[in-house]
Parts: sequence; C-alpha cells; structure tokens
Amino acid sequence: MKSLKDAISLDYLDYDVNQDISIHEGRFCVYLYNKKYKCYGKVFYKMTTPMSINFEGKVLSRKDYDVDITLDYDNAILEVYGYKPINVTVTLSSDLMLEGYINDGYIKSKNYFVDSIDFYIINLDRYSGKLIMHEDKLFAGRMEFEIEDFEVTIDKRYDFTKELNDTLKDKAGSIITHIGRMRKKDGSLFRTNNINDVLDNISMALSFMCGRYVDICIVKGYEKNNNIFRLCRECIVSPFRFVPNWKDTIANNKNIEKYMTLMCNKLNDLYYGMAIKQVIDWYIETLGNTTIENNIISMQIALETLSYVVLVEQNKILTDEEFDENLSSTNIRMLLNFCKIHLGKEELSLFDEYIQNKFIDGVDIITYFRNKIVHPSRKRNKATLYVEDMWNIIEIAIRYVELVILHIISYKGEYSNRLKQRSYGEVELVPWNN
Repeated sequence: MKSLKDAISLDYLDYDVNQDISIHEGRFCVYLYNKKYKCYGKVFYKMTTPMSINFEGKVLSRKDYDVDITLDYDNAILEVYGYKPINVTVTLSSDLMLEGYINDGYIKSKNYFVDSIDFYIINLDRYSGKLIMHEDKLFAGRMEFEIEDFEVTIDKRYDFTKELNDTLKDKAGSIITHIGRMRKKDGSLFRTNNINDVLDNISMALSFMCGRYVDICIVKGYEKNNNIFRLCRECIVSPFRFVPNWKDTIANNKNIEKYMTLMCNKLNDLYYGMAIKQVIDWYIETLGNTTIENNIISMQIALETLSYVVLVEQNKILTDEEFDENLSSTNIRMLLNFCKIHLGKEELSLFDEYIQNKFIDGVDIITYFRNKIVHPSRKRNKATLYVEDMWNIIEIAIRYVELVILHIISYKGEYSNRLKQRSYGEVELVPWNN
C-alpha cells in the first residue's frame, strides 16, 4: 500500500472568517515629524476588503528625534522588531494612541538564504487533490507542480469543509484556506530577494483558475526548520464566491497541476507575462461585474490585445500596419483560427433561429453588440437583442478569452465549456487537442 504524506502544518486556523490576523503584538516605534513614539500594540491584516496591513498602539513615550528626511502623516516610518523599517500613513495621532497603515505593499525581514518557504493563501477554491493526512484525518487536498527549478506543494486546510465553504459564500468573506511550500528541486538554498515575483505569478495563476482574485498574505522562510525570513504582503482578494469558469467541473487534479506549471512559467515571460496579467484583470473584472455594456467592451479589448500579442509580436503573422488596417473582427478570427478554436454557426445555438440567421459566428455577434454600444446613434440595426441574448454574447466572448489564454500557455488538458449545461466531472478536451 502506498504510504500517505502528512499535510503541511497550517498556522492561523484559530482566526474566523473576516477576522483580522495578527502579524506582530508587542512594542514598536513610529517616527513622525521630528519625534520618536514608542508604542505597545499590534500590526495586523485587515481581512475585509479592501485589505490592508494596519497598526495601532498605545503611546508609551515620546521624545524628539533628529532625522534627515521629511516625516509627516503620509510618510512616517514604522519600526517593528525583526522587520525592516517601513513607510506608513498615520491616520490617528494623539498623546495616547497612534493608528495607521503601511504604504509599500509589504513588510519584511532581511533577505536570507533559505531551503524552503511556506506561504499562506486567502480564498482559494475548495478543490479535491491528492490524499494527505492530518493527524488521524484523511482528506483530498494536495496540489503539486513545478515552476522552473522549484517544486511547489499547496495543501488545503484540513477543516475546509462544506460548512466553511458555505459560510465563506454567505458572508462573501475572506480567510486563509491553503498553505503552500516551495523548495528547489535539488534541495539547494535560495535567496529570498526575488521571491515576491514568484508569489505574484502563483497568485495570478490561482486567480485565473478561480475567476476572482486569490492572493498570498504571509510568507515564512526556513533554513533547517528555523524560521529566519518573514514577509507579509498586502493582498488583493475578491470576496469568496463561486464563479463559473473554465475549470469549475474539472475532477482530475493532474489537469490543474499541469496548468499551474504552464501558467506560472509563462507569466515569467517578459512580454507574454505582462499581456496575460492585464487580460486576466479584465477577465476577473468581467466575471464580477453586472454591467453588461462594460463587460462586452472589456472582453473585446482583451481579445484585441491577445490578437496583437499572438499575431504581431510573437508569431509575425501580421505587421503593425496590417493589424491596424484590419477590422477588429478579422484580427480576432485570425487569432482564434491560429489557436484552433472553432468558429461557425453552431456557436450560435444559444440564440433563437432569427438571430442565428442574422450572424455568421460568435465573433460576428460579439463585434455587432460592441459596436451597438460604442456607436448607439447608428440607425440600421441588424437584430434586436434582449438581455438574455446579451448575456449569451458575453459568455461566448469570455470562453474565447479563456481558451486563447490556455492555448498561449500550451495547456492541452480538460476544460469546462461555459456554453453548455454541465455538472462536476463533465469536461471537454481543449479544441487544439481534440
């Protein structure tokens, strides 16, 4: 019988949904104007959106302090034992109390060479994965993948039950749901200088997987089991909810593991990485937005951006001049054909026969709807669109964006076709591998 691995030990389980997480409790100093305030209090994550790293403390003493830089309420300095000094904004200052928030997006210790880092993830979906053990509890919750010369493991918290999942959805809340661990494949030490970039890529890959923002908050670096490095990142996290997307019915966790490797490596590409991150931002904004007009415009811009990256920058199929001279519908069709994403009348099966007869394919109806919004004064209407038709058009556009991104990263596994009714386990192979 194959031996089961133990789940990674997870701190912060005592915190409830939306409960602030303590980073430091005890003494700290704040340098404000020409004074040094010694305080006793805490530095903490505010877990309700928009998330921030805050501090509050009782003033123990105050004395004049000569400094060479201008320190005011918007540019004070917080000094916490074990961390580098950090720029902060002070929101409350009195003889008794100081409160505020950090400005730089993170608070960290000095950089070190470590043999592993653990990182804590907020609001990742409750997925099934490899079987692991927590004490006497057996559960499915491990994901393993590679990023260049790193191996990464992500474990679900053992108590991430259906009840916790439902509570998160009911409260549109936030909580640490998973812990990740990263090591070099060869077991060698690595420096923590650039670890933020790797974590950003993991967060973005998880966000595209969930259809909403998922982020990494606390990071701990170890050398021979000694915690010698600490990083606390200001997070961008969407309130927890279920978002139908390209992976929501995938049951085989190997598809997700392969996706994570491919996406994280592609996000590290200097040109493709920037374009994909921008498109994922538009994608998540569209999935969370109820304004129909904004959604279709965002998706068309995303498709045009991807068209330029693939057809002009990366594959030299078109020149800049040719791309600019083409209709956007022409460029989008060329993109979809290059990615082997089928176009045709059958895409319009969501609509009634009248609309099906008016349009050639999904691109045709997407660009018509977009032009109808951008140029509302046009007198000649090809067809009358009702609210249900508009949502269906957006669904077609979102599916195009999902598939193009999956093609760009060279994913060849299963996906959830959002244009079809489906339940968990009902999937299709991506079109270019069909």
